[in-house]
Amino acid sequence: MATAIAAFAVLAIAKATGADAVGRAFSHVDPPWIALIAGAEMLAYPAYGIGYRSIARVHGHAPLALLIVARVVVAGFGPFAIGGGFDIDKQVLYALDEDERSARVRVVALGVLEWAVLAPTTSVVSIVFLVQGANILPSLLWPWAVAVPAGFAFGLWATTERRVERLSRILGQRHDWLARVLEGVGVLHTLIRNPRTYMGAWLGTTVYWAADIGAFYGGLRTFGLDPGLGKVILAYATGYAATRRSLPLGGAGVTEVLMTYSLYWVREPLAPALAAVVAYRAFNFLLAATPALIARRQLAPVLAIADELTRAKPDSAEGNPG
Repeated sequence: MATAIAAFAVLAIAKATGADAVGRAFSHVDPPWIALIAGAEMLAYPAYGIGYRSIARVHGHAPLALLIVARVVVAGFGPFAIGGGFDIDKQVLYALDEDERSARVRVVALGVLEWAVLAPTTSVVSIVFLVQGANILPSLLWPWAVAVPAGFAFGLWATTERRVERLSRILGQRHDWLARVLEGVGVLHTLIRNPRTYMGAWLGTTVYWAADIGAFYGGLRTFGLDPGLGKVILAYATGYAATRRSLPLGGAGVTEVLMTYSLYWVREPLAPALAAVVAYRAFNFLLAATPALIARRQLAPVLAIADELTRAKPDSAEGNPG
């Protein structure tokens, strides 16, 4: 189903672009750059695992075994998770620590950490382009330049420990899911105050984004596009308006459309942009499916424990949203 959705999105863009233009784009291939896509993607997974393992220690939990981390990371990027990779993360952390609230908070923190690295970088790039008067849609640049700093400032202000406790009391049990989200965002305070303790979180996530952007760049160069580092980062981040681990089915369909058009919005030709995204997603999406499926099956006993814990919860807790 995920592959069908992704294929439909690609065919829809190809039809809008024109079969001749797309055919010409695919006829001009520079094969050596494919090695960059493959190599960068191979680096991205262990890097993400380093960040993941560091975040999993928040709230005083013991470090996860490296084999468990590897399986969870690979399975979470698979294109078969209906609830997205973060749903698998939540189930595994819940099963290992038997603390559902902490599991949900740490999963939110993982998503926050992803954007805490990528979004400010893209914001700086956008501000530079605005100052330079670059030939890029202003409507693409201004949200990154303005909304990201404002959003991070408000998020850090709103998620201090005392404010989260106060809001939790006000919201009550019915809106407990929102309190968990705020706690997850609040973990960023812990990461900032203790950079040495959580160096793995910052370093792993940074290397992950750098490697995946490198793979994206490899896709661009494979089909003759070389927009420059700033435009690559801007197009990549815009294409991942929601990161693929947070999206159902590995972001099938959504990522192909957003990434192709984000390249078009930074003034790259549409047909080669589509070809580049297809090359990138062949490694990022399709070739990740088999190892992800194997990892998912190896995690089956752990996920079964999470299901048992969920069914064993009191009836009063089962109705909570989130």
